[in-house]
Amino acid sequence: MNYTSATRGHWLVAIGAIVIVGSTMLQWWQIGGGPGELAQTSGIGIADGRVFLMFLLSVASLLLVTLPFASEKPVPIDHPVSYLALFATMLIAYFWRLVGLAQIQLKPWPVVQTQLLPWPPQRGVGLWLAAVGLVVFARGVFEVFEERRRRLY
Repeated sequence: MNYTSATRGHWLVAIGAIVIVGSTMLQWWQIGGGPGELAQTSGIGIADGRVFLMFLLSVASLLLVTLPFASEKPVPIDHPVSYLALFATMLIAYFWRLVGLAQIQLKPWPVVQTQLLPWPPQRGVGLWLAAVGLVVFARGVFEVFEERRRRLY
């Protein structure tokens, strides 16, 4: 393999990471704001720590994809397991955020009262775009594993 050229899996990982980075800057949920509803309350993705973690991991994966371009020989960290670890952590953060979106706190602690958000959040394009980015990222990780398997055998 020529280490200065990106493989199909690396390209898919990069595209998925770019989609995830873009999704973190968009609105993830909204309550109200429609006709006959209360005032709008909404939130962008990156305002939450779990989505910010997804943002950081996506940027890290972009750096990992570009790392072979900066080196003339193989870089040990450019391994399929590295991409899998990044993907698994992003997936956990995404589902953790989904659980967090299902309930919001209305009163401060110690009196905790929760209210369910409208599910699924139809006015949160960032949430759905992040899911698409995770699917593309997952396919890229699969391709990276397959390319490595083909090189070894």
